[in-house]
Amino acid sequence: MLAHRKEGSRVMRGISISVFLIVLVLSTPGIGGAQRVTAGYVSKDLNYLPFFIGLKKGLYAKEGVQVDLVSIGRADIQLQALVAGELHFANINADNIIIWNERTNGNLKVAAGSSNAAPYLLIGAKNIRKLEDLKGHRLGVASLTGGATSILLAYMKSKGFVYPRDFSLSIIAGGTPARLSALESNAIAGAVLGIPFADVAVDKGFSKLGDTMEVISTYQFNNININPTWAEKNRPAVVKFIKGHIQALRWIYDHPADTADFLTKEFGLQAPYARRGIDYYTKNKVYPINGDVTLAGLKVNIAVQAQDGIIKGSLPPPEKYIDLSYLREAQKELGLQ
Repeated sequence: MLAHRKEGSRVMRGISISVFLIVLVLSTPGIGGAQRVTAGYVSKDLNYLPFFIGLKKGLYAKEGVQVDLVSIGRADIQLQALVAGELHFANINADNIIIWNERTNGNLKVAAGSSNAAPYLLIGAKNIRKLEDLKGHRLGVASLTGGATSILLAYMKSKGFVYPRDFSLSIIAGGTPARLSALESNAIAGAVLGIPFADVAVDKGFSKLGDTMEVISTYQFNNININPTWAEKNRPAVVKFIKGHIQALRWIYDHPADTADFLTKEFGLQAPYARRGIDYYTKNKVYPINGDVTLAGLKVNIAVQAQDGIIKGSLPPPEKYIDLSYLREAQKELGLQ
C-alpha cells in the first residue's frame, strides 16, 4: 500500500512523523518483500512533480520499493527528520544540505538532481507597483536561509536592497502555493513564486517586479538528499528509489501533454497554466532527464552560501556535499551509462 501523508499543524513544532495526519491512502497491489521508505516534499508545485509521477504512475512500485510521500512544508523540519531517521529522502534544495553540514559538522549528501534551475519571479501585492515600493514591507519566504530565500536575497541585493534594513522576512511554510495564498490574503507585500504560479498571480492582478534568473541563472535547486548513516545500510532501496525517480523524469519528457493533465488533476492547476509550466520546465531542461546533478550549479550554491556567511574561508569543491554513487548505479541498471 502506498500512502500520501500530510503533516498536521503540530508537526511544525516537532519532527516525529508518527504524528503526521494521513489524508490520502492509495491502495495498490502488495509488493512482496518490498522495503517501505518515506520521502518528503514541501508543496504541490512543479519542483516536486516527479515524485508524484513516480508514485501515481507506479514507477517506484515497479522497482520494488513502497514509497510514502510526506508533506513537510519546511526544509529545516525535513532535515531534522532526515537526521533522526524518520525520513529517508529529503527532497529539498542543496543550500539546506550545505547549511546543515557547515553549521553542525554534518555529513548529509545530495544523491540525485530533481530541479536543476530555479525559475522564480518576484511578485508584489496589488498595491505594490514597482520594486522600490517594497521598502519597509514584509516579504514571504519558506525559511530564513537557503533555497528560494537565498535567491530572493541575492536578487534584492543586486537591486540595492539590504536585508533587514530595507525589508523584513516572514516565514510561510508550504512553498510557492502557500506564498501565493499569503499574497492573496495581504499577509505579505511580496514573494518569489515559481512558474507557473507566478503567471497565475500576474493574471490575477499582482505585480511582476523582477526575474531572479537575471541574477542567478545556474543553480542546483531541488535534489534527492540522503543521510549516509541510513543510506549506506540500505543501498538497494536507495538505488531503487532513484531508478523510479529517473523513470518519472523521463516520463515527463516523453508525455508532456499527459503530464500537464496530471498537474491539472492532481495539483489543481488550470489547464493553460499546467501546459505553460511543463513547456517551460522541459524546454529549459529544468528537470535533469537522467537525474544528474549540475556541479556548475552547485558551485553557485556554495558561492551564495559563502556570501551569506555560512561558509568560512576558501570555497570547498561541490564534491564535499554529494554522493553520486547511488545515482550512477541506478543509471547503469537502467542502461543509461
